[in-house]
Amino acid sequence: MIMPLKIYIISAGAAPAVTNIKNNYLLKFDEGYAQRFIKHLKNDDSLCTACGKDCTSCRDGIVEYLSDRIAGHLKLPLLTDQFIDEPADFLPDKLPAHDITIAINIHSDLLLEVPELAAKAGSKALIAPVEDPDWLGSWTKGKLTEKCARIGLEFAAPKPFCDLTGDGYVHIKRFIEEFKVGRPEIKLDIKDGIINHTEVITSAPCGATYYLAHIFEGLKADEGIIEVCCKGISTYPCTASTKVDLEFKDSITHKSNYIMIDILREALEKVGILGK
Repeated sequence: MIMPLKIYIISAGAAPAVTNIKNNYLLKFDEGYAQRFIKHLKNDDSLCTACGKDCTSCRDGIVEYLSDRIAGHLKLPLLTDQFIDEPADFLPDKLPAHDITIAINIHSDLLLEVPELAAKAGSKALIAPVEDPDWLGSWTKGKLTEKCARIGLEFAAPKPFCDLTGDGYVHIKRFIEEFKVGRPEIKLDIKDGIINHTEVITSAPCGATYYLAHIFEGLKADEGIIEVCCKGISTYPCTASTKVDLEFKDSITHKSNYIMIDILREALEKVGILGK
């Protein structure tokens, strides 16, 4: 019998850990995105309030079963010195047993210690999403890639998290399928040229795809809903950074917008609305 996957989340959220509060080179971390991701998995009512009084609880029965699949949540300092000489001072000796490790916006010196800890706990993959250019530098990403390859741990650093796919992976692919998060995928049910229903097969990890699917229903199935999509992403809103990313030469929030537009076009092509 194949047991359901369990994930372990590591993020900022603990008290500051600094040697000198007057230091001009302190690093600040934020737990906002991690909390949004967790709220999505737990189907927390406060996750999305975009529809106000018109809320239909569109996510009920779809993601509520995921709460007990979180093996634990380790919170690391929100404020640290620029360098952490002794990462072990902030990390436990061992992590609870789990299958997929997700590290969200933590100090790079701590992040580099995660692969070994995760592997010892039975983890098969490490996912370090990048919603802000400051979350993961190229040097750190390279070192993580090397470490994970050496110990047989799958590694992905999707930028943004909603660009995560299972291509080339076994365990990460299964994570996407079981938790229904990653690069979004939707299926449109169209009747008489009107979108009757939008099925969310895979949602963005922040949960935005369910809101967008809801606002598409009842609209004319044509290229006009691309504009509706763009406005909807702003309303939810997208939490990715607006800073210019050196790799993209654009912001990560723009990248997430392009991803949603692409998957909407793909869905329209599948039902013959747009030409391929």
